[in-house]
Amino acid sequence: MTDAPFPLTRRAVIGGLAAAPLLSPAALAQGGAISRFMVQGRPQDTGSPYKLANILPALNRLGGVRRMRCREPYRGTPGWATYVGLARAGVKFCFTLSVRAIPTTIGDLKAFLAAAPGSIWAIEYPNEPDLNPVTYKGITDKRLGFRTGNAPALMAFIRDFHKAIKADRALSALPLIASNDFMQAQQGPYCDMGNSHIYPAPASDTAARLAGFRTRIAQGGHRQGVITEWGRTTGGGASNVTSPPVTLDQQARLLASDVRAALARPFVHTINIYELFSWQGRGEMTNFGLFNNDFTPRPAVAAIRAVLKG
Repeated sequence: MTDAPFPLTRRAVIGGLAAAPLLSPAALAQGGAISRFMVQGRPQDTGSPYKLANILPALNRLGGVRRMRCREPYRGTPGWATYVGLARAGVKFCFTLSVRAIPTTIGDLKAFLAAAPGSIWAIEYPNEPDLNPVTYKGITDKRLGFRTGNAPALMAFIRDFHKAIKADRALSALPLIASNDFMQAQQGPYCDMGNSHIYPAPASDTAARLAGFRTRIAQGGHRQGVITEWGRTTGGGASNVTSPPVTLDQQARLLASDVRAALARPFVHTINIYELFSWQGRGEMTNFGLFNNDFTPRPAVAAIRAVLKG
């Protein structure tokens, strides 16, 4: 799934602080299920349900979840205050890069850590570059080229970003996550974990999907990976792009089973559920939420909370 970027107003770079290291399987086990679970949010979308006053109560109803996957924050935009407010309430972010000028991104990440130390747990390379071709240094990748190993602009950006972040003392320890699913071997030298998006059909074999994820991780030479999108929509119909819709009760039962299965596998570092809130309408893409558009919890909230609390 994609987010639309907002324009940036640049300010002076603020010094940053050290970030969290990659966790070992033993450390993951000690941290419990909730430390390996995150939800998708869009704090940058000021016209959306993703306001600070809505997000924190929702995370608490999930049992105190404090990890989110979001697009990288931009200083000088209205969403910045929401990001910082969440971070100061204990939320730790996996930020997805949006292919801006690398010095700008580095500066904003350092500024964010200065405002909320320790609040970034990982950085993810660009989201779905097969569907959102990267333009970098005058080169634009072909649509779907990423799926066939033909993404020179993306790989140039990844190499340059990797060099820049590893040269920065404030950011160099942050774990790096590959772009999802494809070219895992090519990205392997520049990241710490593999990545996949999984939208199972109602009757699909979850164990087989997780086994496939393990294969993708191995392609990059890694032992762990992050499922940065896993979701089950209640909207749309048989022609859905991701998978056919399920009922609210089915969504609850299936997502709880999905999360339990994923967290039982040590090669799954973290699973991210797409997404926290539903949007207005009955379409496929607006109804993945764990909460309705009026912020009332769907049955999936209690079901997932029970899994996370063990």
